[in-house]
Amino acid sequence: MNFPMAFVLIGLVIGLLQLSTTEGQYTGPTLACGGTSLVKSTTLLAPNSIPASGLNCVYTIRSLNLRICQLRLDFNSFSLAQPTLDPYPKCINDVFSVENMSFDLCGENSGQHVYVPFNPTNADRTMTITFRIASRSQIPTLSNPHWSIRVQQLECPSGMAAAAKDAAHELDPPEMLPLIARTLHSDVGLIAPTGCLQYFTDTSGTVESFNLGTGAGPYLGDMNYAICFNRPRNSQLLRLKPTTFEIASSANPTVGNPGVDELCYSSVSVAARSEDNLHIPNAVARLPTLPALRANRFCSNSLNNGEVDVSGPGPFMMYFTSDQLFDPYRRETGFRLQYQIM
Repeated sequence: MNFPMAFVLIGLVIGLLQLSTTEGQYTGPTLACGGTSLVKSTTLLAPNSIPASGLNCVYTIRSLNLRICQLRLDFNSFSLAQPTLDPYPKCINDVFSVENMSFDLCGENSGQHVYVPFNPTNADRTMTITFRIASRSQIPTLSNPHWSIRVQQLECPSGMAAAAKDAAHELDPPEMLPLIARTLHSDVGLIAPTGCLQYFTDTSGTVESFNLGTGAGPYLGDMNYAICFNRPRNSQLLRLKPTTFEIASSANPTVGNPGVDELCYSSVSVAARSEDNLHIPNAVARLPTLPALRANRFCSNSLNNGEVDVSGPGPFMMYFTSDQLFDPYRRETGFRLQYQIM
């Protein structure tokens, strides 16, 4: 090894040892429309004044290195026009889209978060996040949009020796060492399991459908995503207590079936049959008028005034699915659940 390279590697190791966790997770500046972020964490801000003619606002995120594997987006505030209801709740006027996310968002989503896969290569190290805002002069009844979204780049774990070697090759000139050192850490506790759109790392909190807002909804159609919870060692139970639960069903509930399994999902696909449901594997529901009920899929108002326990092995996960149908007589409000891992 030649002397300059040895000096770089020694300096890199010293820089890493001197970094505290807070410094390693340093936050960059805010980002305006049309800007490109080159830092680990930044906040996307809406313009102070949005033209009445509408706006197409694009933010670009450039990966710090090729180990970046996910973006976590936290919606500090998020208020766009409501979805249209024809033919089903869909974002038409205002649209929020992210590369590698399979659906768009709109409506009221403050406090929500999403994880998006990021697969940078030497040829392309960027992802775009876009707000398309409709003309208020043409549709004056639309509410005024605003947003503030924190974006974090998350690194998948890698061997420190290999990481140091990769970074050393990128150092040019040597005075870049402190900046590069800041990027060499693994966000193990923050990385979501593969396939999870949402990942809750606290042992208690609230999970809700997109665009629930103050409780009016509606949730968006044509969605299919996984909601995951960090399961600490020795935990035995995930408990869910709904405060809002109203999901379309294929038929009216009965005394024996308040809105579970076959009322929510059919083993045979039928084009005109609603299949909106919250899928909670290994669930045991305790409802006011029924004995403990083993079910997996829930719709209608089935979980109101009840609670659900999940105690099976493996990760704690649930799935929300909505179709491309809309019946105004079967409300599609959404869900809000208080969860606790015990």
